[in-house]
Amino acid sequence: MSNKGIIIAIMTGTLLLSACNQEQAGNDEYLKEFDGKLDHVHGLGYMGSDADLAFASHDGLKFYQDGEWYSTSQQNNDYMGFTSVDEGFYTSGHPGKDSNLPNPLGVQKSSDKGKTLEEVAFEGDFDFHVMGVGYNNHTMYVVNGHETNKLSMGIHKSTDNGEKWEKVEASGLQGEVMSLAVHPTNSERIAAASKVGIYLSEDGGSTFTRITKETNGTMVHFTNDFLYYGFFDSEAKLVKFNYQDNKKTQLTLPDLDQDAVAYFAQHPENAEEMVFLSFNNHAFQTKNGGDKWETIVEAGEVQE
Repeated sequence: MSNKGIIIAIMTGTLLLSACNQEQAGNDEYLKEFDGKLDHVHGLGYMGSDADLAFASHDGLKFYQDGEWYSTSQQNNDYMGFTSVDEGFYTSGHPGKDSNLPNPLGVQKSSDKGKTLEEVAFEGDFDFHVMGVGYNNHTMYVVNGHETNKLSMGIHKSTDNGEKWEKVEASGLQGEVMSLAVHPTNSERIAAASKVGIYLSEDGGSTFTRITKETNGTMVHFTNDFLYYGFFDSEAKLVKFNYQDNKKTQLTLPDLDQDAVAYFAQHPENAEEMVFLSFNNHAFQTKNGGDKWETIVEAGEVQE
């Protein structure tokens, strides 16, 4: 190689290294080590192509990666209805002190771990506490608790990223809805957890069928093959439901002592890895399908 070629190669390598270092610096500036209190969480999930595990709190996102905790240095919003998807997440809520977003957030989405948010619908009009979004199809269902001239009360869905919204009849669904889940690829299959029980719809929310005898449903979460749901019946229960043959498998949980599963997620590429957060701010993760749970948050205190 000529001296000129060597110089060009060195310069190219230097530029690439500089770009990588700048990108890493940007990531480091956005995510900071976190050892504080994790509370007021309103959603969690594995999101994006890297399946980052995020907890949506009242002061921004908290990430748990390889046994370490990180918090965001910007967009520290009060997230509600947080739902992870294959390209990032959808959320509602209220803006943080460092945000110039309108209050309330309506429905927003992000594909860069929350560095930037993009309006989907109802910005400045609604704060949806209960929302479900399909992991791959991004079909959205929201529960609206107060009627306005823009949206009536009840459950509404959008199949075109918020351009149009349709109210669903939700016939058969009873009780206050605590959680909604949408199947990753089948936008007609949705589930709801209410104080009356767990409900399943196969027609886009037009009709719901109760699939449990138990009451006090706490959460629902879809994977491609199963519906996971939680309820409280003298103690916390977590069930894996096969909606093809109606087979139910109860998972072993750690001792929750008058607590229950509030939010649950399964790694999109590894079914053995799951995580849940309880109502009393205890978070547990398993990497062997629930045979052993590791405490990662204890009464709001993050563990390393």
